[in-house]
Amino acid sequence: MLERLANRRAWLVLLKSDYRRLSTSSRYDDEAATHYSWDSRVPNCRQVRVGDLIAVWDEAELIGVSVVETIERGFGPKPIARCRNCHKTNIERRTTLRPTFRCYECKAMFDEPEYEEAEVETFRSTHSQGWVDLPGTLTAKELRALCVKPKSQNSIRELRWDDFQAAVQREGLGDPLVPLEATSAQLSGGHTTKPVRVRLGQQGFRAELLRRFGPNCAFSGQLPAPALDACHLYSYAVVGKHDPHGGILLRRDLHSLFDRGLVAVNPDRVVDVAIEIRNYPLYGALHGRQFRIKPNAKQDEWLRLHWQEHRAS
Repeated sequence: MLERLANRRAWLVLLKSDYRRLSTSSRYDDEAATHYSWDSRVPNCRQVRVGDLIAVWDEAELIGVSVVETIERGFGPKPIARCRNCHKTNIERRTTLRPTFRCYECKAMFDEPEYEEAEVETFRSTHSQGWVDLPGTLTAKELRALCVKPKSQNSIRELRWDDFQAAVQREGLGDPLVPLEATSAQLSGGHTTKPVRVRLGQQGFRAELLRRFGPNCAFSGQLPAPALDACHLYSYAVVGKHDPHGGILLRRDLHSLFDRGLVAVNPDRVVDVAIEIRNYPLYGALHGRQFRIKPNAKQDEWLRLHWQEHRAS
């Protein structure tokens, strides 16, 4: 299933919401499931490309994986802290010990570093469409061992993707990385479908759908729960509440396509894939398949309305 990804470069990136070595009040703009930020002082800063795979961790465990969709570049100031003794920047803030700061280079300790401001190039990637939650699947030790340079201390480290994929699959989750293949196919094929953000407050809605249907995508069949989104069959913005009888579970990329009418269900409960994406093998294989769950009356009605909106002339 994931053969297309075998030649893609992959990176292990450190979530820096509480970055210990960042010795000022400045913080990077990171959100694990949607975007990641870095600057030109970070090793490998210009190596990351659109279409690359990224695994996000927090120095303790894996958080999740995705595919880089976009990278925005800019310029701006960055506060730089230096050791008062050797003037190097490799220092850490200690939260429980005094003096507060310690230099990794010369071992000097001090209450406040020297500060200066440098102009840096900034980078901000987005990756929400293919995001797969995998919290705790792999430990810090396991992740470091899967890097091209296991002893690296960099925030962005090259990852041995084939070995990483095998390690995730050994955890007994089946193949939770399927959404990465779909997103990668869209990016390489020039498809411009935009990601659909998960609506706030729907964790209970998703839990109820998992209880009722099990970890099953209504279009593609059984999948690990982390790969599934709770999909509303009606307009949540209009209805304003989560109706457990008005939802299904879909693989994340299929959720995005369903919301845009690129995948629908006809009156015979057969999956219909729009002609403009049917040439992608991953989606073409779904066209003509029977809907994988038995819808109730409400679901049938909402699926009919969705069909009328996007297919019926």
